[in-house]
Amino acid sequence: MQEASTKSAGSPVRTLRAAGWQAVLAALVLLAGMGGSAWMAVSRHRQDRVRVEQEFQLSADKVFGRTLREIQLFMEVLDSIRQLHSLSDQVSPEAFDEIVRKGMIYQQRILHAYGFAQSIPHGMREAYEQKNGAGRSILRSDGRGGFDPMPPRPVYYPLTYQTPPGGLGVPAGYDFSARPADQAAIASMVRHGVFALGGPPVGLGGGSGGLYMLAPIAYESGFGGRELIGFAIGLFQPRRILTAATGEGLPGVDARLEPAGEKQEEEIPEDEAWSFSRVFSLADQEWRFTARADPAYWARERSREPEAFAVIGAALSLGLSGALLWMAGRSRRIEGLVRRRTEELAESNRRLEAVMEERRELEDEVLRITGREKARIGRDLHDSLGQKLSGVMYLFGAYRQRAGQALETEAEQIASTLKEAVRQVRRIARGLAPVALTEDGLPDALRRLAEESSALFQKDVEFYAEREGRPRDAATAEHLYLIAQEALNNAVKHGGATRIVMTLDYDDRGGWLCMEDNGRGFPAERRPDREGGSGLRIMHHRAEVFGGGLSLDAGPQGGVRVVCRFPVAGDGA
Repeated sequence: MQEASTKSAGSPVRTLRAAGWQAVLAALVLLAGMGGSAWMAVSRHRQDRVRVEQEFQLSADKVFGRTLREIQLFMEVLDSIRQLHSLSDQVSPEAFDEIVRKGMIYQQRILHAYGFAQSIPHGMREAYEQKNGAGRSILRSDGRGGFDPMPPRPVYYPLTYQTPPGGLGVPAGYDFSARPADQAAIASMVRHGVFALGGPPVGLGGGSGGLYMLAPIAYESGFGGRELIGFAIGLFQPRRILTAATGEGLPGVDARLEPAGEKQEEEIPEDEAWSFSRVFSLADQEWRFTARADPAYWARERSREPEAFAVIGAALSLGLSGALLWMAGRSRRIEGLVRRRTEELAESNRRLEAVMEERRELEDEVLRITGREKARIGRDLHDSLGQKLSGVMYLFGAYRQRAGQALETEAEQIASTLKEAVRQVRRIARGLAPVALTEDGLPDALRRLAEESSALFQKDVEFYAEREGRPRDAATAEHLYLIAQEALNNAVKHGGATRIVMTLDYDDRGGWLCMEDNGRGFPAERRPDREGGSGLRIMHHRAEVFGGGLSLDAGPQGGVRVVCRFPVAGDGA
């Protein structure tokens, strides 16, 4: 009887012990599931942050390129306005106004306001201000919104014409040598003969955010030099340039265009935003383009997949733990339930991977469409506008022969302008479609890149094409060209290289493009394949797009060696 009682008492103990193990197992499963879900969510969050940053860098780089094109357009239009100076001496003011009003609509749309200033020596001031002269006083700003006579000085640069009236913020007769900033710009034009940036507009207020841009007008002097006789004036407004470059703007991105010497605002922490910065030459100054993404940009562009991972993982973990507790003592059924839950989680992962793959394919398609559109626009510029300009040059040559020597000076100016227009169209076409517009494809484009970079940077840039072959498609060729361009810029600007060698070759594994330089290279404690700025990350991303690979290491003679492997024609997509 006592033995039966003992067995009876042991049964609840075994039951409690078994239930305790089941509870421990359920707790372990819950912890593992929650921990795994949290780890996967954090991992996906990091990957998504890298993706969004790469997309931001690519978008900012495109906006920077469009900004440079808008600046170039502004300066080219101002340069065309400068050519009007010779015409202003040959017609009456009324006729000149009529020409500007009817024939310079495009220039007015780009510049909004422009004018001319003329060099007046002090000895000619009295005659200039008389009624039978210009009939207007030479003025300066009084600092209170008005203007008073300019004190005597050796040379004056009064405003002789502007459109629309008052568009430059000063009246006719205002002396552009009255302020130190404009004096420095005039001195720069005298020394170097290039465009120069002056101070902010006088009568428009400092809030306009603009600067006077001066384009020198000089004649050959009798001593073999050039004498500044005046200049064309345009109102360079960075805000308008950025508005034209960004269109409707980039929500959550603060894009700025400012002199490189200005003090930068306090940096935003790296875990809250990203930044993109490029320094470039503008007239006689160095300027900086900066784009910064605030936390709102990340909140808008990020994926919701990490939260979905956490919620799905937590839900699965809770469900599995509840099932384990509910099925205490039924091992086989619990094992089956675990097996089913595991399969469901694997299926969720497979579906997620399928969604990710579909997204990558969409991104690749966007890049391919963008490349095709750039190539099409480049071909249109080269084949249509370029050919028409060449035809105009041919017809003008015939007209020039018939005109004789009477209009030789004007004819020479027009011919020079037409030639420059043809060169600019071809240069823009090569920029839009660097590979598609060349006869020999990628090798010829890289050869042109080497020649142009050698002339631009004054460095020894060499290109060698070894064994023959072709990249898989035009998109791959364009990405290779852009990788080479970025590597070359890094070698010159960051590595301090004086010699860069580009090699294009093919073997039984496919094709490879190698860039070697003699620059400073990478620090010993830094691994180049894993660290780097946005330029290196973009190069890696481009290589992944066409199914290639990019590696960086120290060159045999110091510096950096960049090797990009790529698929060739005939390989499977």
